[in-house]
Amino acid sequence: MKVIEGNIFTTECQTIVNTVNCFGIMGAGIALECRYRYPEMFERYKEMCDKKLLDIGKLYLYQSNNKWILNFPTKNHWKYPTKPIYLEKGLLKFKETYQQKKIKSIAFPLLGAQNGGLSKDESLELLQKHLKEIEIPIEIYIYKEDASDDLFDIFKTAFLSSSLDSLKRLTDLKSNQIKKIKEILENEDLKNMGQLSSFKGIGETTISKCFIYAMRPDIKNIQTNLF
Repeated sequence: MKVIEGNIFTTECQTIVNTVNCFGIMGAGIALECRYRYPEMFERYKEMCDKKLLDIGKLYLYQSNNKWILNFPTKNHWKYPTKPIYLEKGLLKFKETYQQKKIKSIAFPLLGAQNGGLSKDESLELLQKHLKEIEIPIEIYIYKEDASDDLFDIFKTAFLSSSLDSLKRLTDLKSNQIKKIKEILENEDLKNMGQLSSFKGIGETTISKCFIYAMRPDIKNIQTNLF
C-alpha cells in the first residue's frame, strides 16, 4: 500500500475510487471531475439515485476503456457530513467483492476528508485498517491542489497549437471562450484541468467541453499534424 500526495488521476492503477453521495449530485471535488471525464457514468449514477438503488454500503463500478471508476457512497445527502460507519460499510463491501469484480489494482482518495468533514488522519487510519490485508496494489492519494494531472499538458499543447476554427468545431466553444482559454493557458502557470474553473468567465459548461476535448483519443496527435 502506497500513500501519495498528488492528483489521483495520474495513477497507473486499473480502478479509481470516486466518492459520491446517494442524492444524484456530483458537484465538487473528485466527483465533479469524474462527472466531467465520464458523463455517461454520471447519467447512470443519477438514474440509480433517482430510483433509490444506491445506498451506503453499496458500490457502483463503471468500466471505461481508460479507467474503471468505483463509485463509493460516503454520505446520503450531499449537504450532510460523512460518518466513519458509512466508510466502514463501503470498505467491507469492497473487501467482499473486489475479486469477483476483477479489480486488479485500485487508487483511493482520502474518503470523506475533502468535503465530508473527516480529518485526513481519521480517513487514512480507516483506509489502512481495512485495506492492509488486501492482496492487490493499493494507492491512497492525499489531494494536492496544484499537483499535475494526466490531461492538462496534452490539453494545453493541443489547444494552443490549434486554430480558432478547428477548436470551434472540435469543442463547440464560442470564439470568445476559446480566446479566453488561450489567454489563460499562455499567461498562467497551471498544473491541472481543475484549475481552469478558478478564472472568471470559465463556467461548468465550458470546463465540461474542455474535458471532452482533452479526452479525445486523437488529441495527442493534433500538435504533430501541423505543417
